[in-house]
Amino acid sequence: EYVIGQGKGTGAGFSGGTHRGKVRFIRLEYRGGDWDQDFGVGADLNMLLRYGVETGHPVADKTESRTIEELSRFPVGKSPPMVYITGQRGIEVNKREIEILREYILDKHGMIFADNGGSTTFDGAFKSLMSKVLEGTGVYPVKVPLDDQIHRIPFTLPFLPYVAPHGGKDALGWKVDGRWVVYYHPGDIGDAWADGHAGVKQDIWQACYQLGTNVIFYAHAEYNKWLDAQKKEDE
Repeated sequence: EYVIGQGKGTGAGFSGGTHRGKVRFIRLEYRGGDWDQDFGVGADLNMLLRYGVETGHPVADKTESRTIEELSRFPVGKSPPMVYITGQRGIEVNKREIEILREYILDKHGMIFADNGGSTTFDGAFKSLMSKVLEGTGVYPVKVPLDDQIHRIPFTLPFLPYVAPHGGKDALGWKVDGRWVVYYHPGDIGDAWADGHAGVKQDIWQACYQLGTNVIFYAHAEYNKWLDAQKKEDE
């Protein structure tokens, strides 16, 4: 298991490092909905900065967004360990974009962190998207237990924090070869990161920052373990 500061490289406290030595927060753009809900300053950036404070890992100065097509331009071994997707309406993708997302999580070892921004519409749209991306693999969404690593490192979470249970009260995950390739938060975690924290109590929004930190950390830890394994195979 990775712990804060583990690794012999200079980037992000992990042996494999990261692009420019800093952890990035990349949001996916898509058609058919509001991909940019609470985008950038005041939400995503709050989470990214909080991650840097909690872990000591260097982080980027600002958050970013990329289209699904742009995601395909990152080569194997240099793609982002995690991308974030949220919204409260529909998601429209074509066959090519489905293939790109499949390649990203399976071949490039990336992870998708999804958050239901406020509706049953997004809940259905995202689950449908994942069923297409992982079609034929035999991988289906399951409840992520509270005692799972992703809910315990670096922070042990006694409950799943959420603003409102738009997609239920449990986090769902899609696991391939022992690794969570998709983590879906059902209750608007992004609103808790935003300025004002959507008016929820401090223990909730603090826990939402901790959960965000855990997910980002998990994605980078798994990605770097994979990079290390690839290097050993090449030696």
